[in-house]
Amino acid sequence: MEGRTQSRSTGLFLALCAAMLVLAMVTQQSWATGARGAAKAALAPFEQGMMQVAGGFDRLTSTLGDISTLKSENLRLQEDNQALRRQVAELSAAGQDNLALRQALDFQRTFGHQLVAAQVIGRGPDGFSRTLEIDRGSADGIRVGMVVAGGAGLVGRVRETGPHIAIVQTLADPQSRVNVFLSKSGLQGTVVGGTDALQVQIEHRLGTVGSDGEWALTSGVGGGYPRGLVVGEVASVSHRDSSTTDQALVVWSIDPASISLVMVVLDFTPA
Repeated sequence: MEGRTQSRSTGLFLALCAAMLVLAMVTQQSWATGARGAAKAALAPFEQGMMQVAGGFDRLTSTLGDISTLKSENLRLQEDNQALRRQVAELSAAGQDNLALRQALDFQRTFGHQLVAAQVIGRGPDGFSRTLEIDRGSADGIRVGMVVAGGAGLVGRVRETGPHIAIVQTLADPQSRVNVFLSKSGLQGTVVGGTDALQVQIEHRLGTVGSDGEWALTSGVGGGYPRGLVVGEVASVSHRDSSTTDQALVVWSIDPASISLVMVVLDFTPA
């Protein structure tokens, strides 16, 4: 519609310009002196109309130019917005990676065992992330059964190895079992793996009951894990005097869906 309007206006403008040119040539002749005034008066409305058309044509051209400029500017702003979003996402991911690295380095300095860092490059095929795939394998000294931790605590243990990759069975696997003690009460128990809150069976001890907010840490009992690794925080305890154990829920200290860096303990051999 805009193109047809512009073409029609351009044709009318050029026709009027040609008529004015012919009129100017004719009226300059001596024999047309008498008719000059009458023709000028007769064509005055057309001249005014031509000027209005010319003005309208200029305004239309200006408007079309403004629309084109606005479209170009809008496209540029959209591209800039996409670029900014990408930069924010990259910076956010870099910030998470840096945090994971700092936590891992702090863990390495305080844990007192020989560790090797590994990047998480894959997750289990289901929605529960029960396994993690890491970029270290047998060529890096990784062996089946080795303990895997993150900066925030225990992740699980190595289940399979290849030359340059390994599969880690995480605490989200229901078959996982970890012997723990509670940080305040000192009660012993066994954490059973799960996808959300981990379950822990706490052994009874006369006059002592576990409480919310205690930390569950690996006890080293049974030789499966070194002592002192954080497993999670006790969220609730269900106590019954008639039972030999209390049931508690522990919030896992690691989020397997977001963890990106782990540490494999090289100098601890599980019993």
